[in-house]
Amino acid sequence: MPNFRYRAIDLSGQMLEGVLQANSSALMAAELERQALFPIDIEEVKKTSAGLGLSFQTTASYDDVTAFTEDLAALLSASVALDRALQIIHQSTKRHALASMTRSLWDVVSKGHSFAEAIGAYPAAFPQTYVKMVEVAEVAGNLDITLQVIAQERRRGRELRRRLTSALAYPAFLVLAAIGVLFFVLTAVIPEFDNALVGMGAVANGSASVVFALSRATAANSTLMSIIGVVALCGVLFISRSKTAKSILISLLGYLPGIDTLLMQERAVVFCSTFAMLNKSGVDLPTSLRLIRGLMREKHSAEVVADVLARVRDGSQLTDALSHVSFLPPYGLQMLRVGETTGDTGKAALRVATYYEARLDRSISRATAIIGPLVLLTVSALIAWIIVSVITALLSLNDLLM
Repeated sequence: MPNFRYRAIDLSGQMLEGVLQANSSALMAAELERQALFPIDIEEVKKTSAGLGLSFQTTASYDDVTAFTEDLAALLSASVALDRALQIIHQSTKRHALASMTRSLWDVVSKGHSFAEAIGAYPAAFPQTYVKMVEVAEVAGNLDITLQVIAQERRRGRELRRRLTSALAYPAFLVLAAIGVLFFVLTAVIPEFDNALVGMGAVANGSASVVFALSRATAANSTLMSIIGVVALCGVLFISRSKTAKSILISLLGYLPGIDTLLMQERAVVFCSTFAMLNKSGVDLPTSLRLIRGLMREKHSAEVVADVLARVRDGSQLTDALSHVSFLPPYGLQMLRVGETTGDTGKAALRVATYYEARLDRSISRATAIIGPLVLLTVSALIAWIIVSVITALLSLNDLLM
């Protein structure tokens, strides 16, 4: 969605300026009129580098936004005015991207706009859940508390992703190391023994012939295999940065035994923790489901949440709508149903998220504890087979010489 810079006059005759998102300038003008502003000038913001025609956007990092949220919540809790708090953060930060963003937010808020409108111009830094919670909090007058909740949730989400990444990094390192060792052995070590046997006119038999044939094939196609390795690495980097590629990969992994359970637990954590956070901030149920739908990393999950949203809009209870789809684990669904019956759905969702986050952490730890030794045993057995095959061939040659 493009950004538009505007100038408008309010009912008191004061000139206001700012940047907001809209699908078109006409919709932008309609939105300004809805806010009782008379638009004077509306211009789409073009982010281009001088002379090159390349688009760039300086965006604060995830951790910078989290720290900004915590600092702003602390200042607001100390009864500092919002515009003054933004000014203090702008003047104290040493990060260029964050300083630039806070300067823009300060300018927009100082001209009479809400904080939700200001951060809405930075969708890469502030997701829709963040913006909506701030919008509701500004109406309710508890922006400082809401920002504290958002910061805590962002920290929790970052820590969960860090644990998952750390758990997966060890097996991935073992696999890459194993591939590198095997490639070195087949291209640098085995050919020496193969040349020695050929020089003596001996012919390898049995498993030794398989090892030497595999070594010759690997050495002959080493360039091609290196290119394939580089392409595979580039593919991994592309998948890590592409939401579409991630969605496809996650959908495919869901068909593997055991992985489907992990993905369901991960969905339960994301759905319930986000719902609890939105519910605590006073966001209505349909809006919460719409925002959660946008957080789903795969298309199928987003479609399921959309189906739940449609059922809720038709008058169904949340748990009744969830019971028609295989989205949450049965235990989590029952806990939500109990919370819905007692009128405390938000706290029930938080308990479900905490429960399945702990289970997901344990499942990942167990999987890592199994995969690591399994990879080591497999590689050790393969290398042992290669060594035994080569030694057997050399011993047979020694018997022939004697």
